[in-house]
Amino acid sequence: MRIKKIEISNLKVSDILIRLPSMIFSSPVVTLLTTIILIQRINYLGLIISSIFFYVLLPILTYLYLYKKGLITDEKFDFNIRKREERPLYNIIMILGFFTNYVLISMYNIPVVQEIALFLLLSLLLFTIVTFFWKISGHMTQTVLGILILAYVLPDIRVYILLAGYLICIPLVGLSRIKLKHHDIYQVLAGTLITTLIGILIFTIA
Repeated sequence: MRIKKIEISNLKVSDILIRLPSMIFSSPVVTLLTTIILIQRINYLGLIISSIFFYVLLPILTYLYLYKKGLITDEKFDFNIRKREERPLYNIIMILGFFTNYVLISMYNIPVVQEIALFLLLSLLLFTIVTFFWKISGHMTQTVLGILILAYVLPDIRVYILLAGYLICIPLVGLSRIKLKHHDIYQVLAGTLITTLIGILIFTIA
């Protein structure tokens, strides 16, 4: 009996460890972190409010509405959309919100903030286009977004953030998505590479 209890507890711990990277780098966490980074650099109350609404509240409210309407049918209520065919509508609404906030930010031409807003918009746009035909990993997109944004706003420790991100965080999240059977290796790599290329393009030009 004791052996069985130990085995059960070990299974629970391993299950938590597998899920933990996916939870840490989930969309709500990354977008909240990004919004905090942005509003610290914005001196206009209107832009702060719009950023909180479009990056934090709109994704949550849209998910809740689509879930209530039966347009998102995941059994687990965790703000993940696992069925590819259910993603485009949600993503299109998010694109409209991200685009609106990018336009508002661009009107004030705020350095760093404008580049990050563009990074968010283009990453989501390309992710959505691919999603119409193939199930790419959104978690990997979010993970790369978080890593590159942190590296961009913290230049003094940029190298360490990139090393930790690409050598530890990305492999852990990728393994988590594969072990949970939500994605295969190609979907994980695609989410990582596409978002990385967009980030390099935007932040290098900036």
